[in-house]
Amino acid sequence: MEHLRLHLPLLPAAGEVTTFYSYKGGVGRTMALANLGHLLAQRRAAPVLLVDWDLEAPGLHYYFPAAPEAPGVLDLFEACRDQLQERAGRYASEQALAEAVLDAVRWEQYLVKACEDRPLWLLRAGRCDGSHAERAAMMDWQGLFDACPALFRTLAARLARHFGHVLIDARSGRADCAAICTTLLPTRLVLVFTPNRQNLDGLQDLVARATGYRSCHEDEQRQLLVYPLPSRIDRSDLAQSELWRRGQGGYQPLFEDMLAEAYGLPWLSLEAYFNAVQLPHCASLAYGESLPAVALQPGYDAFMQWFREGLCPWQRLPSAVSAALNNHHAFPLEQQRAGYWRMPAVI
Repeated sequence: MEHLRLHLPLLPAAGEVTTFYSYKGGVGRTMALANLGHLLAQRRAAPVLLVDWDLEAPGLHYYFPAAPEAPGVLDLFEACRDQLQERAGRYASEQALAEAVLDAVRWEQYLVKACEDRPLWLLRAGRCDGSHAERAAMMDWQGLFDACPALFRTLAARLARHFGHVLIDARSGRADCAAICTTLLPTRLVLVFTPNRQNLDGLQDLVARATGYRSCHEDEQRQLLVYPLPSRIDRSDLAQSELWRRGQGGYQPLFEDMLAEAYGLPWLSLEAYFNAVQLPHCASLAYGESLPAVALQPGYDAFMQWFREGLCPWQRLPSAVSAALNNHHAFPLEQQRAGYWRMPAVI
């Protein structure tokens, strides 16, 4: 397979950069990203890029065994670090410095085709050789940001000019690289979680930090659309499942309050969204990395309807799709898209 060539055409409109994040591991985040990327590329409307930014535990490449070995995210940003050191003090603005650095490192050379039968590309975590773990531990992400705050958003903008969807598999937890993936890069943020307190508390803090940063920094006034994605829901115990969804401290009221505050809405309902969007626990998916596995998980199809159309999770689906999903919930007009486009005012 060939590496991406410099002549990859520009899209008529910028694509979406989406980070898949889970506060804890083991929730099926990478599997969800790989399968959704596979389905998006099947439409062939525009190329799709998958990015493995989980440098400590890379796993995305296992879903695409035909993708060649190649340098990846770690190697790309090591090259950026070297270029920043070489070019320090030579540019009038951080934006100009970021553009020059990305031109110099030729970011396109780090991308490889993930499979042959659809326009799907992969940016691996790295070569994952004997030095990878040590080099990943030594990477100073905060230092990169301090040297050029525009670097990450400029890279995201460049990727979006060539790919309809850029899906980033972020590291779990609170590491600096996770903050970059959730706060600086995306236009969309998919929060994959299982219903337990460890997952939910971590996500609540993350959304507050990400949306707060976007609204309070002049250079970061960009849209950020948040999708909660409940995963590995055990439907064998319906009473317990219902309690974790709607009970005191349940994930539905938590996300309703969280998103209403983030987008400056007096209230919103995720009733119809969570009725349709739940990825059930499926024991057969615990073995191997198969594509596509979504046929076994009906919640994927529902999630794709919201995600593909760019709808907020509190918006109603088009009537035909809604009927197909047995979703007849009505929403008041004030819960439509307006809340998403209007970030909280800068104080």
